[in-house]
Amino acid sequence: MAIPVLIDDLGLDRPDPTAFTRDFRPVGFVVVGMGMGRKRAAALAQTPGVRLVGVVDRDPDRAREAGDELGVPYTNDLAPWLGRNECEVVYVLTPTGTHAAVAMPALETGKHVLLTKPMEASVAACDRLIRAAEAAGVRLAVDFERRFSPTILALRRAVADGHLGRLLAGTIALKICRTPDYFREAGGWRGTRKMDGGGVLANQAIHHIDEAVFLLGPPARVRAETRNQNHDIEAEDIAVAVLDYSDGTFLSLVATTCWPQDTWYRRLELHGTTGAAVVAGGGPLDRPVARYFRDGAWTLTPPAEPEVAWAGAADNLACALRLGAPLVADGREARRTQAVLDALYRSADAGGTWTDVDAELD
Repeated sequence: MAIPVLIDDLGLDRPDPTAFTRDFRPVGFVVVGMGMGRKRAAALAQTPGVRLVGVVDRDPDRAREAGDELGVPYTNDLAPWLGRNECEVVYVLTPTGTHAAVAMPALETGKHVLLTKPMEASVAACDRLIRAAEAAGVRLAVDFERRFSPTILALRRAVADGHLGRLLAGTIALKICRTPDYFREAGGWRGTRKMDGGGVLANQAIHHIDEAVFLLGPPARVRAETRNQNHDIEAEDIAVAVLDYSDGTFLSLVATTCWPQDTWYRRLELHGTTGAAVVAGGGPLDRPVARYFRDGAWTLTPPAEPEVAWAGAADNLACALRLGAPLVADGREARRTQAVLDALYRSADAGGTWTDVDAELD
């Protein structure tokens, strides 16, 4: 790769932020949610073009601990930051079903917003956020981190440039372990439809559903079945699905949190009329792999080098605000992934019937 890379918590490569330089005045970020957000807040200190100016958490102890650790002011409420000029972006890392409630006041007071995945717990909530951002003239982005992976960027370019030929089919598989304690901690919001948006599809597989949207666009229709096999939660811990594209391409999907190994075992396969690609990691694999089948043989070398422009979503948003760069996943783009998730759940709720994907906001 032309740029140094690191391996993230989910076993996928990502750009090394120290490889980037930014000459503009750093963009001020306030991070909300010091459960999931504490590690992300610390990462902002290493992100080019970004400055962490504060952290927020409703738990006073957690807010104080994070603020002291990161050397920034802390509050238990976002409201005080909305009148401060140094806060330009509000980075929301609270439970999924609270994203709109946290982000809406920020948008309405002229702050830009970056949301963790998924965008919200429903398409309707996503639409409200998009309209609020557009009405206020501010930027709304979603941190789908795999869109910044050099491996996924190389695969995207290979697909777009026709190196696999006419695409025919693919497989998305995710197998991980989630214990009862995982669902009980933090107030028990995980694994609920209202606060988590669902189960394994919404919380974990959303990374890989978004990969499919990033690589191929949204499917025309889906069908899915979900079950709860081994957890005391409201939502599903296993899902199987088919994504049907208007050009005839089929993708199969399986995702579970019942895998016995503590791992993030992921596999993405695509094949077309002249080639194939496999990206996988975790589980029985000692290290992540990316392989291409071209000209009758497997190779480690992608057909073309990826174009890696940003260190991640925060860097991308900073460049959008200071340089006018395009957002990799703005609100309308992120809504397309949410629409696929929504259609998967509607299909499962209806017994696995084919369900159209309403990908675009009118």
